[in-house]
Amino acid sequence: MKKNKQRPPRQQVTKAALTGVALTMGMASHSVWAQDADAQAVPTIVIEGIKTHEQIGFKADKTRVGKTDQALKDIPQAVTVVTEQLIKDKNADTLKEALRNVAGITFNAGEGGRIGDNINMRGYSAVGDLYLDNIRDYAQYNRETFNLEQIDVLKGASSMLFGRGSTGGVINQVSKIAKPVDSTEINLTGGSNNYKRGTVDFNKAITDNVALRINAMSTDADSFRDGVKSRRWGFAPTLTIGSGTENEVTLSYYYLKENNIPDFGVPYVRGADGVSRPVDVPIERFYGMSNANYENNKTGIATVSYTHLFSNDSSIKTTLRDARYHRDLNAVAPRLIGNWTSATINDKTPVNRQRQARGAKEHQTTWQTDFNTKFETGSVKHELLAGVELMRETSNRWSNTNTAVANPATTIGSDNTNPTLPSRYYTNWTRTAPNSYKATSYGLYVQDTVEFIPKWKVLAGLRYDHLKADYTRSTGGDLHMNVGALSGRAGLLYQPNDNSTYYLSYSTGFNSTAEAYQLDDRLANTDPEKTRNMEIGAKWNLFNNKLAVRTSLSRSEKTNERNTDLADPDVYLLSGKRHTDAWELEVTGRITDKWDVFFNYAYMRAKIDKAAGTAANTQGMTPRNTPKSSASLWTTYKLPYGFKVGAGIEYVGKRYANDTESVLVGGYTRVDALVEYNVNKWLGVKLNVKNLLNRKYYEGVYQGNVTPGTPRAFELSLTAKF
Repeated sequence: MKKNKQRPPRQQVTKAALTGVALTMGMASHSVWAQDADAQAVPTIVIEGIKTHEQIGFKADKTRVGKTDQALKDIPQAVTVVTEQLIKDKNADTLKEALRNVAGITFNAGEGGRIGDNINMRGYSAVGDLYLDNIRDYAQYNRETFNLEQIDVLKGASSMLFGRGSTGGVINQVSKIAKPVDSTEINLTGGSNNYKRGTVDFNKAITDNVALRINAMSTDADSFRDGVKSRRWGFAPTLTIGSGTENEVTLSYYYLKENNIPDFGVPYVRGADGVSRPVDVPIERFYGMSNANYENNKTGIATVSYTHLFSNDSSIKTTLRDARYHRDLNAVAPRLIGNWTSATINDKTPVNRQRQARGAKEHQTTWQTDFNTKFETGSVKHELLAGVELMRETSNRWSNTNTAVANPATTIGSDNTNPTLPSRYYTNWTRTAPNSYKATSYGLYVQDTVEFIPKWKVLAGLRYDHLKADYTRSTGGDLHMNVGALSGRAGLLYQPNDNSTYYLSYSTGFNSTAEAYQLDDRLANTDPEKTRNMEIGAKWNLFNNKLAVRTSLSRSEKTNERNTDLADPDVYLLSGKRHTDAWELEVTGRITDKWDVFFNYAYMRAKIDKAAGTAANTQGMTPRNTPKSSASLWTTYKLPYGFKVGAGIEYVGKRYANDTESVLVGGYTRVDALVEYNVNKWLGVKLNVKNLLNRKYYEGVYQGNVTPGTPRAFELSLTAKF
């Protein structure tokens, strides 16, 4: 195994030595360039050895969610980090599965025909708040974990760091990087419902300063739902040139392809109390058409980044990304036909296979430069961040239409997922209602963290964003929008010692009317919504920095939510208001050298404070998909002779599927388990059991349909390292 004689990658350096020179370059779509690998190494660097995911365990010490390598204790907001070891322990093969570990997050089910990751955080939609290495990753697809090192979840409004969106927080996926070591890990997994998965993680130190890493994945699985399938494969090569020197260039590409039969779950039926709940049918019953439905997605993301180190305390990093997304969908959203109730419904009750068929091609090019430096003015210490982000986004969307043949209806009791269809069903599809979206945006931001007296720090940041968008429609004429917005962030931290932090913070955000790549006549005439987050919290490192504990109280508010104006249908009223009060508790790390734990709990009280127009009947109600309580626990213990056992609990309280509290989805508790045996340091086998107690529950929530969670399932994995 080769070792870097100069220093390991920056996230493994105890004393950050990030430096830089502004990168000026042009890149055609998915083109890359390289920097001289023989740059002189930076002197006087304090080195800490490269840690494996086993050594890191469940407790992360640093994150880049603040645009720079930063200790979690120095961020005056709630942050949850899902580490690579936690992902591997639980066999969490998708972003959704990994986020089960984060309290306060819930999942939506095919909202409006939407596909891919559809997430709520602190009672607010987070579909526009997904990031990959701090760059917006908005497109609709099912994100994988095979190339992720960790997942950072920053709670609360964060537009000062990330721009538009960020009402309930942001979810930042952190990609694996090439390291100056030689290592290979191969994992093969088989399990219930014909689950088959293979991953390869290959890392090669070509020289002391040049490293190559290739991650690849193939997954093929049926489902506990009759006729539902998932097929996907991906690869992600990364080349780092100049690792551990003044000038470092990283070239990476990420490709993911999916071919699925999508599942929009089951419909609701109204009970005797007037509240609708999921139809009580066998969990395997699927109302889609496995011989006609499909979900095909392709994602390609090329990235080049350049970091220059001026000194141990000053750096500049420039990243250029070109991302392309393609999706094509033909799905079924089941709906009851007629005014049925739980008392009158029977196996012959008709179900409409509502067609959800659409597609899109999207292209996003992003330029982002961040400058970080530390300096002193007299006895006052500063940590300065300044940056610029330029982005161009295009989207072409359409509906898939077959006017010759409608979807055949089915019944509540039917298990026929392959209805007989005429040949015209497969041949008469056309693209209709094409719409295109083009936008250019820029963001300028600056933030300073000042230690004005020992143990006390104050943080202040400001960002300006400008968005210009043009929307071309097939009917109704074209639309244009030109908006700008300021966002701020402020915090006060008291750190009496290296292991304790107490903080207050205030941050703002905004949601532009084009945040979802779509406009209408009203949206084009409406200013951005505004949000704010107020938080007080504490963070402690215990047991010689092996265990981290944090707690926080927060209020997230949307102060001018869009409502439809009944008197003027051409504009939205910015008259709505809602809030979520939250208390969170989190414990991560090692209680002993053999006992690891990852626990978090969120209690949320959410309310729509003010509503008008067509939404007036939601005033005073609980926002959709916002349970009062949610929690996640995962703990493992190392036994003698290479054995390890683990168990976990996921709890989500009851939540409403709409904003009028008339559609209810019950809460659930799911128990998972793990038994692992490491033959030696090169070979291991493990058994994961999901939903050990085989409880029936529902997890993906939408006002028209709901998707059930997995029953008991087994997964057996073999891991080889060399």
